[in-house]
Amino acid sequence: MDRAKILIIDDDPVCTGVLLAMLGDDYQVTTANSGLGGIDLLDSTTPDLIFLDISMPQVNGYQVLKHLQQDSIKAQIPVVVISTLAEESDQEFAKKLGASDYVTKPILPDAIQQKLDKYLASS
Repeated sequence: MDRAKILIIDDDPVCTGVLLAMLGDDYQVTTANSGLGGIDLLDSTTPDLIFLDISMPQVNGYQVLKHLQQDSIKAQIPVVVISTLAEESDQEFAKKLGASDYVTKPILPDAIQQKLDKYLASS
């Protein structure tokens, strides 16, 4: 059985490292350390789930969400935002742009597992 493909787009190496440690054994994980890098990867691959930071220089997570919405196939990919932005308005805006879910940093393993179970149950 193929392992689900997960794309992590985050400029924070600590956050990326934590997610890689949690996911690396069970999933096929690809990482991008910038929004632009994430968009480049999305042009050549279709992951089953995306973990996306919002606060990144140059191309932020909101811009990545807008990019995803321009492609009818990519717009269907579940996107879980992982961000330090904890205001309800930030969460609502991300969801308005197409995010499926929102987790605030610091990352809690239980929260990540809950999202994996929710969005990859049918994979």
